[in-house]
Amino acid sequence: MRSPVGEGRQRLLKALFDEFGENGPGPNLSMRQVAERLGVHHTLLTYHFGSRPGLLRAVLLEARRRDNVLIAATGDELGFAALCRAIWTFYSDPAHQDRTHAFFHLVGLAVYERDAFQELVVDIDGLANLLEAAALREGATEAEAGQRSLIATACLRGLLLQRLLTPTAEVDAAAERFIASLAASEGEKHAS
Repeated sequence: MRSPVGEGRQRLLKALFDEFGENGPGPNLSMRQVAERLGVHHTLLTYHFGSRPGLLRAVLLEARRRDNVLIAATGDELGFAALCRAIWTFYSDPAHQDRTHAFFHLVGLAVYERDAFQELVVDIDGLANLLEAAALREGATEAEAGQRSLIATACLRGLLLQRLLTPTAEVDAAAERFIASLAASEGEKHAS
């Protein structure tokens, strides 16, 4: 008896993580090469993921889900600025650089093919939701929390993209300055 489609896809995702780690297969590997390394026929990957971008999307979504679980585990105790710092520290870590590359590659594709990448577009809100919850814990209204999380998420992503394009100490300093400005505004709010 054959297992349901979702189970096969989950087993393949597990095999992908076991073989390639959390960053997934490198950009130079074809679907056939990935399948060969997994010991499966390439049509099985095509059946479950559709294409190379579909495979990368599935790996990235699972990696981001895992990341968000890790960040959320510390996020419940952190204030808004401290959570921003934890997110920056996590994603600016050189160990996550391949995943960050894959994220921006897929986001670029999603700009042109939004329907094909709808699952990724929806999933992108995971960190924004964590930040929004932190802002709410600090007493922000729902509207303020939503705006603060949107601004912080956009700034952190922009800085991560800049770091990939020009990996200099200035980018890390700019990230620190942005996060420090959040902490300062939190301090001013609590002093009022």
